[in-house]
Amino acid sequence: MKNISPPSLKGLDLEELKKTLAPLGARAFHARQIMAWFYQRGVSDFSRMTDLSKELRNDLKKNFRTDELRLKTERRSRDGSRKILLETADGQLIESVLIPSKERLTACLSTQLGCKLNCGFCATGTMGFVRNLTAGEIADQLFHLQNIIGWQNRITNIVFMGMGEPMLNYDATLSAARLINSHQGFNIGARHITISTSGIVPGIVRLMEEPEQFKLAISLSATSDAVRDKIMPVNKKHPLKELLTAARNFSNRKGKLVFFEYILLAGVNDGLDDADRLSKLLKNIPAKVNLIPYNAGGRESAFRSSSPQVQQAFFERLHQLGVAVTVRISKGQDINAACGQLRAAITSK
Repeated sequence: MKNISPPSLKGLDLEELKKTLAPLGARAFHARQIMAWFYQRGVSDFSRMTDLSKELRNDLKKNFRTDELRLKTERRSRDGSRKILLETADGQLIESVLIPSKERLTACLSTQLGCKLNCGFCATGTMGFVRNLTAGEIADQLFHLQNIIGWQNRITNIVFMGMGEPMLNYDATLSAARLINSHQGFNIGARHITISTSGIVPGIVRLMEEPEQFKLAISLSATSDAVRDKIMPVNKKHPLKELLTAARNFSNRKGKLVFFEYILLAGVNDGLDDADRLSKLLKNIPAKVNLIPYNAGGRESAFRSSSPQVQQAFFERLHQLGVAVTVRISKGQDINAACGQLRAAITSK
């Protein structure tokens, strides 16, 4: 007979945890205590939760587990970035990345095992799609990242930009984001949490109606439907006009900038004519553009990174046209930090 592991308590919000613990005779304050141990003190071991009765701790150990994921390997970059490979209960591998900067400490989290969208420049797209991650598996990535740096140095920002398309796992992604945001959870402000999409318009519309002030990032990477159809097949279902209308509506409803990620691919989307079209496309959208040098991560690819000179020219043209633009420093290249690269490297072996 197949051995079925007990359910996990990770990923449950306060109300869900109260209901789950009620059959054990636990009170509402017990749920708050357990969440504080998980997300404020970094403790998963029930036996260490000393403000709970011994009887309740024993009942918890018998009926539940706390860890959704197991740390498989960790890599550290010369620039301070860290990437971890985590194993799920069903033996799958997912990635998470920690990205330090002067102002913030950012965790990049995955939302799916693999991805359906098959963007040409993305390592995750080559894996195919396995399944969605649960809210607990998404949130537990942050727990492990926080654990390896120590709980005295708190992670300040979250981006859902790892493996998978967050908007195709909307409910679990939102549940995880709300847990991360909540006072009982990791207590990270909504304005420090960014949900990314490759262009799933219905997801943008849903996010627009949510009460939280989560940020929206859109992976754009092309200025015409013809080019975007080739490198990002999702564009065939949600073309640029539809996508940019949704982005404009989101900004108007939320009163927030929309962030557009633009990966520079040599000879594909990095000409000055592309910069001119990008400026026109975003003319009526309060937006900021993040230019990202392409990172092949050592794998065979049909694409090359634009030269530093071309990157600079593209940046300067957008700046001259009045577009708010930055060039993202590509971190972690020595540890396969772009989404899907480390998993691909490990599984290929």
